[in-house]
Amino acid sequence: MSPAPPTPRRRAYLALPVAWAVFILVLTLTPANQMPPQPRWQLLSFDTAAHAGVFWMLAVLSYFSARRQLTWPWLQRHCVWVLLVAGVAFGLLIELLQTTMAVGRHGEWTDGLSDAIGMGLGLLMAWGVRHKFS
Repeated sequence: MSPAPPTPRRRAYLALPVAWAVFILVLTLTPANQMPPQPRWQLLSFDTAAHAGVFWMLAVLSYFSARRQLTWPWLQRHCVWVLLVAGVAFGLLIELLQTTMAVGRHGEWTDGLSDAIGMGLGLLMAWGVRHKFS
């Protein structure tokens, strides 16, 4: 007899951060000529806000998934640092791919910085919400 699946309350929801990461890859590696025009903002560039926003969401989804999983207890304890390093590496990988692939996109260090800021803010907010309501 096989063991029972985890109860819905403790399921890690791994599909949510993975699906969001795939969504980020599709957005960032789509050829430039197939992208809609970006709006012009005065205070902050739309591109910077978009990078930070999608990585903020990746951080939040990944944090709650990592905290809910039961397979690796060390990941539950150190998920903020592990996810921060993984998220920054993911953002830098995207910039490297944009530079090396012939899709009309250009890797920029400021995009990598925006990704890291979004990841850091998302993890900080997720950690704060968890500690406030637990």
